[in-house]
Amino acid sequence: MNLKVALLTHHMEENTVMQQVVKCIRAIEENYNHLFTINTFTTELRSGAVLLNKAIVNSCKNSDAILSTFPVSRNGYHLSKEGIRTNIFETFNCYASVVPTLPFPKQVNLGHYASDKNVDIVVFSALKAGTYASIEMAAKSGVDSFHSNIQSVHQLFHLAFKTAKNRNQKLYIAIPEGPYKKSIWEKTVAEIAPSYPMVKTFMCDISVIIQTILKTPESLDCIFTDRAHGNIINSLNNNLFGLSNLLPCGHMGIGVNLFEPLEDSPSILKDKVNPIPSIYSLALLLSRFGLQEEAGAIQMAVNSAGERGLYTTLDSLPKDINCDQLGDYLAAAIIDSEDIGVVNDENIDLGKSTII
Repeated sequence: MNLKVALLTHHMEENTVMQQVVKCIRAIEENYNHLFTINTFTTELRSGAVLLNKAIVNSCKNSDAILSTFPVSRNGYHLSKEGIRTNIFETFNCYASVVPTLPFPKQVNLGHYASDKNVDIVVFSALKAGTYASIEMAAKSGVDSFHSNIQSVHQLFHLAFKTAKNRNQKLYIAIPEGPYKKSIWEKTVAEIAPSYPMVKTFMCDISVIIQTILKTPESLDCIFTDRAHGNIINSLNNNLFGLSNLLPCGHMGIGVNLFEPLEDSPSILKDKVNPIPSIYSLALLLSRFGLQEEAGAIQMAVNSAGERGLYTTLDSLPKDINCDQLGDYLAAAIIDSEDIGVVNDENIDLGKSTII
């Protein structure tokens, strides 16, 4: 497969993490006979936020995927020639966010909960499910004032069903607020579900999903939510399992796929920054394009490094390891993925377990 990837890096910083991502991309190319055309762009800091100029935005839109070494969606924006400022989701017309909570070796899981629970959950959040009219209008009319974005809802449900089919074939849908939005989701599920007869769907209140995460998170698989509920679930997962410094997230739009770390790495020493979340962002990217075995090779490499104590849940690396060394290990492990696969059988099954 040939993929054109735009790489975004922090303004005025060494590209240490990006270099490790590129090493892993080249390892995937070598091991699986793919071709990645890479263009690297440095963003600009302006007024405390990250600016993507017109040239970068156009290059990103002309790429198959965008891979950032920092959470560009959090405070990134584009400024038009008319002076109109738009956030990243608006700039790239994103309709969905995907956040996985992935399994890690016990040597990495330092938290109380994560030490005895092998969690593997993917949360789909609808960014453009629709809009509500003002509270004043809703109060006057006495009816549900939600205006659904049917196309985006269908696209995200198809992505969620497809992912569940390739994983453990279970999709939990958090019932949204408002009767009209709920009816739209129920109708959409009824239309799409017959195309995925192997996937079991569970439409339930958000409180049920939260209780399941607290008690038996290993029983969950894919979760479909609106944006507000997605934020609640992702925040809960981060607090319970303490993995936010290691996890990626993705955002899908019409012809645009953006991948980034879930959290920033504020380490002052750039050679000590933990590259794992950016490497996992690459795995999420590969999985999005159907390259499940390649994404699995990255997961096995990351697990192998974790079992050897080469990183922890912190945003900086152990004192005896630097970013470049970890990148070298991961790239070599990807090339030799067939040799380390047996070690990680309990964490990944290439036939079923996929990120998205």
